[in-house]
Amino acid sequence: MPTYGRVSAAKAALESHVRQLALEFGHLRTGITVNAIQAGITMSPALMKVPVHRQIIELSERRNPTGRMTTPQDVANAIVGLAGSEFDFVNGAVIPVDGGESITG
Repeated sequence: MPTYGRVSAAKAALESHVRQLALEFGHLRTGITVNAIQAGITMSPALMKVPVHRQIIELSERRNPTGRMTTPQDVANAIVGLAGSEFDFVNGAVIPVDGGESITG
């Protein structure tokens, strides 16, 4: 199986697990919510170690409606927001934090 197939299967399994946990905790009326962040291609030290990182960066910036890549701060801001009481009714969601890159195909 190609690597991308394993990655897609792993993501699908994680998303399914998030939904299942959200249902279980929801039925218990604990107030616990379960969500996942689907970060876009993120500028990070790990990305810079990928041999074709320049091509990945170029493609990501070209595809992203904002013209930039996701930053660790973008992801952190989403996590902080979800942890707040303002989002206590968001449950079982997979939230893209990518500036709209995921909608461009």
